[in-house]
Amino acid sequence: MGIKRKGAKMKGKNLSWKKFLVIMGILLLVGAFLGGTAFAAEKIVLKKYPNLKVGFTTANFLRVLPVTLENTNKLIDFASDQGFTWIELRDPNAVLTLDECKKIADYARGKQIGVAYAMAVGLMDANFEEVFSRGLANAAVFEGPRTARASCGGNEFNLDPKKTAWTLAELNTLVTAANKAANQTKAMGLKYATENANEVIKGDGVTSFGITEFFANVNSNVGLQFDTANFHCVSRVWTKPEDARAFLEKYIGKLAYIHLKSSSPEHKPLPILGENELDFNIILDLMAKNKVPWVAIELAQAGTIEECFDNHKKSIEFLKKNY
Repeated sequence: MGIKRKGAKMKGKNLSWKKFLVIMGILLLVGAFLGGTAFAAEKIVLKKYPNLKVGFTTANFLRVLPVTLENTNKLIDFASDQGFTWIELRDPNAVLTLDECKKIADYARGKQIGVAYAMAVGLMDANFEEVFSRGLANAAVFEGPRTARASCGGNEFNLDPKKTAWTLAELNTLVTAANKAANQTKAMGLKYATENANEVIKGDGVTSFGITEFFANVNSNVGLQFDTANFHCVSRVWTKPEDARAFLEKYIGKLAYIHLKSSSPEHKPLPILGENELDFNIILDLMAKNKVPWVAIELAQAGTIEECFDNHKKSIEFLKKNY
């Protein structure tokens, strides 16, 4: 009979444990080298709304991280590390090249992070078609919401600080441009989406027109990217919460995704998510019932990268605690 060697068995266990620690160390080093941790965090799941997919817009970081391939990958790392499902990649003037977007898409895929591509050019801006054509090609390489987003109102509000609404001629121009962009987007297998912002929610229907009249006249391919706070802190005419709710209920069928942003009682956008003038429960209930899962946190920009990261973490805590 052979003699059982207990010490040899224990030694084998110790070696196996050492090998495990070495492998773990290598994985962590590789993750650090690539700009993030080796293991993604568990995805953020809200108790009341478990089917919603929580992300953030990279517009929150534009002040401290200009749009580049490298900076975008850093934010994908952050999204992965914190458990986000996706990001809205804000490239205001479509400065990223198609090749750069393909590399970002590959990197995001490896991190299991979806990407929605978003421009900030307005439908009546002189360079809209030029920027949108570049951006639409970029948008098509990403996986996730499969949207191409651009602004609705644009430079016309920058040129006139007192402007609150569009004229009839401007509304016709906006609708024509939006329909064309939306048809092009659909042909690429994506959905075009545009956002409520500076304009009034509704004009008088004779000399002034707002976002309600815009969506009442565009074709079925034009989608809505709803901002939860803009009616209260960006629109130049403050909107009653009940009117904002009625607008969302009316056009929920067009909703592609939302910017989850908080407006303070002083009608200012907040740097950390908190209570909003239009209750988030109302918005998230509508989304859940209509099976629109995409939620992108938008925050007033902070002055440092550390503050930006911290504000996102606090916003996640707020959502997990309350929703």
